[in-house]
Amino acid sequence: MAMTAVAYGQARTADVLYTYFDDAPVHGFRVGDECFVPTDQLSKFGWQVDIRADQAEIKAEGTEFTLGVRTVGGKTSLPLRAALQKLCGTSDWIVNTDTLQVVSELTSVKYESGKIRVISPMLIKPHPFVLTGPDRVVIDYLGAKLGSKTVQTLEGGVRLTQYKPNVVRMVIQTQSIPDISKVPTDPTKTSELELAEADTEDAQAKAAKVEGVPATGVPLTDEVHTAPAFLPLVVEHEDDHSVLLGMKLTGLKGQAQFRKPDPETLEVLLPGVFLDLTPDFKLGTDIISLTRAERTTTGTLVTLNLVRPLGAEVYTANQSVSIQLLKPNVGDGRLVGKIIVVDPGHGGADGGAKDEGIHEKDLTLPIGKLVASKLAMAGATVIMTRQTDVFIPLTTRSDIANKSHADFFVSCHINDSGGPRNMAGTITFHHKGNEICRLLAECIQHEIAKVSGLANTGVWSDGKIYPASGFSVLRNTKMPGVLIEFGFIDNAGDRKRMVTDQFQEAVAKAVVQGIKVYLGDAKAK
Repeated sequence: MAMTAVAYGQARTADVLYTYFDDAPVHGFRVGDECFVPTDQLSKFGWQVDIRADQAEIKAEGTEFTLGVRTVGGKTSLPLRAALQKLCGTSDWIVNTDTLQVVSELTSVKYESGKIRVISPMLIKPHPFVLTGPDRVVIDYLGAKLGSKTVQTLEGGVRLTQYKPNVVRMVIQTQSIPDISKVPTDPTKTSELELAEADTEDAQAKAAKVEGVPATGVPLTDEVHTAPAFLPLVVEHEDDHSVLLGMKLTGLKGQAQFRKPDPETLEVLLPGVFLDLTPDFKLGTDIISLTRAERTTTGTLVTLNLVRPLGAEVYTANQSVSIQLLKPNVGDGRLVGKIIVVDPGHGGADGGAKDEGIHEKDLTLPIGKLVASKLAMAGATVIMTRQTDVFIPLTTRSDIANKSHADFFVSCHINDSGGPRNMAGTITFHHKGNEICRLLAECIQHEIAKVSGLANTGVWSDGKIYPASGFSVLRNTKMPGVLIEFGFIDNAGDRKRMVTDQFQEAVAKAVVQGIKVYLGDAKAK
């Protein structure tokens, strides 16, 4: 399927806040959900890059690997988020910005008898200081993040929090101020510290020499003794179709912002308010397994872990925020017995996009057949709009789905930038304004991104291409449907991979898995 450069836009300039280097952002380019960084900028992170043709040999964070490079913005650039996956790093776009925050999600944190051991997949930087009244040791781990898989083994009197988006803070209550002058502060993946009790009465004076800490022991720039303010999140209504959550706030600056990093996680940023959860916080609904609130530099980030994929809409009215979680109608929640229409795009006289002698129609048909075969093997009833190289009008494709009373519609396409060849990666489209179709697209795209080996360009509304009407096949079908662009035919790297049996097999499995995830199929793995 052809796509003009005007419709998709050019690569946008972006900033990268890299672990503990966040005081000096590196500039790159945002293309969809990927961030391309010019290879000559990576030395600022301590990376070594050796370019060989269209591949880069990289030494970073004590790891060596090879990754493809692309020309973006006229510069040889590396897909940073793809590289970070090889380093087990974590990266997220800051909501409503083109700034990428890179952190290292801690593997484990242990405190026992004055000994601290913190393990991280990437380099982090310990920054210790002391406070008095009461006596405490504070260690900020710069470049770090607490995650759901972080193993915490902590004795009483120790508190561990996400102080900033890239700072994990450990606060240790002590009987007296220990000597921290010899605590290692170099970047490390394994931080091992032992707090030794001070032998002299001038320990506090020594502590005062720590950067940013006056003789009173209170940091000049860190919050202390702040009165707790708690998140007023409640369930206002729940039925078989949706759950409505509400918050009445004070000090909210502008609109609440939200994103879904994966189909089962919703993040809502509340700008201008700084809140915590009460120790016994619990929402009165079974569809949310975990709620977290962490203070950021601009407000509070609320994270909801869902028990299954749900659609989501967030509204702001004055100082009130409403979160509507939509429960898709999935029947018995199983793929077995579902009717699914698979639509290989183009065909016959309509070859679709083409480059280097390869036509879109000749890629969508084998991919579509693989998707259909794997759906059928999983127990679904599959109808294909075409099984040979024939032309099928757009209205006929949607008619086939509607007359079959299909449960899902999946249209397979290949992209074309229609201009500069710097577009790359996979995209899953949904019809504009349809949150249930968007949820299906999120589930499928999330699975494709795991296996395609191409850039994850994300989930897009078809209104981004045709603002007035969207895509005909999505507009006219009456069931949840998506249109998948498996890559860019005019991108040499995408094209080389898309023609392989390995790619076609992998993405076909991913489509089936994405539908299973959407359904909450107990057999989905």
